Amino acid sequence: MENIQDILSGINIPIPAQKIYLALLEKGKATARTLSLRTGITRTSVYDQIKILRSKDLIAERFEDGKSFFEVGDVRRLSTLLEDQADKLKAQQEFLNKNISSLIDKSQSAQPKVRFFEGEEGAKQLVKDILWYDEITLYLYWPYEKMLELFGQDFLTWFSKRREFHGISIKTIWGNAPSKGKKHIFANDGGDVERRYLKQKNIPSMGFMLFDKKVAFISSQKESFGFIVESVEFSALQKMQFDILWEKAKK
Repeated sequence: MENIQDILSGINIPIPAQKIYLALLEKGKATARTLSLRTGITRTSVYDQIKILRSKDLIAERFEDGKSFFEVGDVRRLSTLLEDQADKLKAQQEFLNKNISSLIDKSQSAQPKVRFFEGEEGAKQLVKDILWYDEITLYLYWPYEKMLELFGQDFLTWFSKRREFHGISIKTIWGNAPSKGKKHIFANDGGDVERRYLKQKNIPSMGFMLFDKKVAFISSQKESFGFIVESVEFSALQKMQFDILWEKAKK
């Protein structure tokens, strides 16, 4: 029944109405009083939920011996409602794709913005946000071992494939090359990735990335925090520092 509940949620049926529908589906027709006993929902509220389900043509009412009984209607109606919802979502997605640039412009302000995040999930969400962009260059200082420990190989491999799909190229500086004989997970990156190495002993364990007008700093798993700054001036400063490191780093 969990899958049916997910479907009901997908077509915007509230949880109390879901309980009514599932009770009828599992145990058959019932009066409002019986449904109240089965679900723990007050009798008055049962009628409110029935009204919602009937508006979607999910249940039917019949009269027997002067009493009203409710039962599940044609379950194929669920498929129809799901298709309708999918069509609406598709139309909304198409509208968003068509208007995303103008909506972003409207949401921008001259004021710099700073956002903090904590933990692995916060860091992953930050990285996923990069995938809103197409055909940009991502500039990274990347302490490989520390970032691999934080994100995990599966996530980084997934991101690498998605950023290729979006045409996102990378210029990245690593503190050191991986140990001899140890193959890193980005070894098969294509020509859209340029990588250089600083080759120094004391490597900072916090990484940073620049994209659009944003600069994000991500700590190692040990401290597990980060922040992102959206500012034209700050990103220009960090880009200058990245370029200095880039010239110093070795291919």
